Amino acid sequence: MTATTGTATKERTYRFAPIDRTGWILGLGGAQCVIVATGVLLAGWFLRAGAPAPFVLGPAVAAAVLGFGSWEGRTAHEWTPILARHLALRVSGSHRWFAPLPYVTGTTSDRQRPPALPPFLAGVDVLDAGAAPWCGAAGHAGIGVLRDRRDRSLSASLTVRGRAFSLVERSDQERIVERWGDALSAFCTERRGVTRVRVTERCSPAGVGENERFAQAHATAAATSEARRSYEELLAEAGPMALRHEAVVTVTVAARRARGGRSGGDPEDGAVGTLVEELRLLTARLEAAGVEVDPPLSVAQTAEMLRLRLDPASAPAMAARASTLAELVGVVSPASMGPMATATEWGHVVVDGSCHRTYWVAEWPRLDVGPNWLEPMLLHAGGVRTFALHYEPVPPSRSQRRIERDSTRLATDEEQRSRAGFRIGARHHRAQAAVAEREAELVAGYAELEYAGFLTVSAPDPDLLALSCSEHEQIAAQAGLELRALDGRHDLGLVCSLPVGRGIAPRRFA
Repeated sequence: MTATTGTATKERTYRFAPIDRTGWILGLGGAQCVIVATGVLLAGWFLRAGAPAPFVLGPAVAAAVLGFGSWEGRTAHEWTPILARHLALRVSGSHRWFAPLPYVTGTTSDRQRPPALPPFLAGVDVLDAGAAPWCGAAGHAGIGVLRDRRDRSLSASLTVRGRAFSLVERSDQERIVERWGDALSAFCTERRGVTRVRVTERCSPAGVGENERFAQAHATAAATSEARRSYEELLAEAGPMALRHEAVVTVTVAARRARGGRSGGDPEDGAVGTLVEELRLLTARLEAAGVEVDPPLSVAQTAEMLRLRLDPASAPAMAARASTLAELVGVVSPASMGPMATATEWGHVVVDGSCHRTYWVAEWPRLDVGPNWLEPMLLHAGGVRTFALHYEPVPPSRSQRRIERDSTRLATDEEQRSRAGFRIGARHHRAQAAVAEREAELVAGYAELEYAGFLTVSAPDPDLLALSCSEHEQIAAQAGLELRALDGRHDLGLVCSLPVGRGIAPRRFA
């Protein structure tokens, strides 16, 4: 994302670079080139062998359909692995999962046993990193670290709160966005320990229970029945519109890249130390930017957040338990943070009593936007939804290599198109301009981050889910976002809205 400044109003605007869809040859992607070449080679082989016409034309037709056929914005070769995975889950019965029911002995080991998690969260468990002295919160129970054995990564989360962004002046909004960018750019170093930063903003109905309890606790004899009735009417009208927003920043480090993991000790211990140190530094940067930061989530808080994100319908039952002595030791233990059953369908995933549907942000706004351009979607009162932003810091040397590679590829593609007589469109020119802007910003000392956006909508049943998804699709379109449903992969998409380091396409950190 590039910041620009208007000449007339001197107000800063922001520009999102287009997704580079330049292919290898004449705009064809790598997979398309391989498919077409394979089809041509097979057709030529059958022709030389003297095979009948259907055998000669078959590979060429199949390659054309697989390489160029499209449905709902995706080509056939992009749908092939998705359909194959979904079919394999249905045939093997793995699309449904049920948690085992262990016996309870009443010992402390019951709360320390590994959690039972569905296949899309297999390999994730919670560690206690101990209390950090810089947290400054009395009675802090320690930092809860989510360990992902599959990605060999460790993650921890911070809950953040800012001022009313919509109510401050435009100049203050620009300053807040700039400081947020400075906080993230500190991760973009050559010897980086942080591999991912995930920001999730969850919106859910808040209800009026707290307001009603407040009114009952502060009721006095001086309070007239008319004032009490007026306040109750106000709560009845405003109750459905009351929302609870929760912003969480999750930092992920890779065990093999962590400092202290190569000195002969346990790499995991070095990764935990690196993670705790990065949380301390990030907390200091965010506080300097005017953001209120709570201490890192404890083990119990991490388990509770996972449970609520997986099954928002369990919130009332958990709230009832929290009003008892259970709140003193944590409502949710790590051993019970997982769901009891899941079902992966084509258009959604069911987790206990909740249905989830996840979208990938395929296109960001093409016009310059202001700092508050996302307000309509974030403030929309339409049920439970989670908007997640995934950042991956890019070291300056790697960023420079990518810029040179992209610039060379775009220039080569333009030359090939010119020789073949193809038109060079505005999208191609805009991609070239975006690469030039990236290089200018890198030379000026700015950092580069890869980013991706996901939107997860949750509802109690498929009918309400379809209604809520339709509303969010319209609101996103008004904000300039193009959403693409992750059909066939909604179980993996749900992971993108959780405070874990795993994404839709896990990477092996070297």
